[in-house]
Amino acid sequence: MRFCLLLLVLTSSFSGNSQEIKKKYLGVFTGEIPSYALELGEEVFQVQSAQMEVELKPEGILIEKIASKEIKGTYQFIKEDKSGIYFEAKLDGQFIPESYILYKKEKRLERKGIYPQPDVFLKKN
Repeated sequence: MRFCLLLLVLTSSFSGNSQEIKKKYLGVFTGEIPSYALELGEEVFQVQSAQMEVELKPEGILIEKIASKEIKGTYQFIKEDKSGIYFEAKLDGQFIPESYILYKKEKRLERKGIYPQPDVFLKKN
């Protein structure tokens, strides 16, 4: 009996840590990365704005499209509060994970830019 109770407690604690984003928040989000300056040594390059699309799929799959380049990866739930869902995306070929906030009420996604990229706000289609 004690063994069964212990097993129940352990399995419920593991499932609590592996939450997924609810189905109503999944889908395609679109927006635009604003132009920004990129400093390489003493040279400064102006990077033009680009269209961006992020698709959140079930089971932690994410597809990011910037201009015509598409990168697939996975996302991992971090935390949730009243206003938003925080998660990180590990994209194929990238070493640094990208941070995202999904604002539940507005169904708006914010991608935290990795320096020097600015933050991007995306609207759900």
